[in-house]
Amino acid sequence: MDLVKEAIFLGFSGAAVMDTTQLVFVPEYRMFCEENLCGCYNVNPACPPESGTAEEMKQRALQYEKTLVLQTMQEDTHDPTQYKKDKLLQNKMTEELAEKMKADGKTDVLIMSAGPYKHNSCMSAYCVDAQKMADAAGMLCWTDDGMVRYFSQILFHE
Repeated sequence: MDLVKEAIFLGFSGAAVMDTTQLVFVPEYRMFCEENLCGCYNVNPACPPESGTAEEMKQRALQYEKTLVLQTMQEDTHDPTQYKKDKLLQNKMTEELAEKMKADGKTDVLIMSAGPYKHNSCMSAYCVDAQKMADAAGMLCWTDDGMVRYFSQILFHE
């Protein structure tokens, strides 16, 4: 299966496969979880502290050789309810693609979701630097073009 083509077919705006060694982990980002802006800290088992320390999560991610970086883009409406809907769509599509990957033989995958989703920890909990990930994947992250970009990843073995 061509993962990038399948991702675009499912509705992602962008997709790229890269080595997990290109991911940049910033343990200091854990403070964003601890500030509990999403309301899931110490509540959702996929979130810190129950999900593990920043170092434990990094090591979990680095057990995989490759990651499929997935992106959707939506016009920025400055509406928090819309942001949640857009993240949910990102996560549902990510989950659907992960299931297709499993059916195609990649049975051991790890999802980093856009915000906590079901039993999946978000990229923030893993302390992934989204800008550097996007740069490595050849995608835009933070720009001033009126668009919001959502990211998730599916880590897998070659």
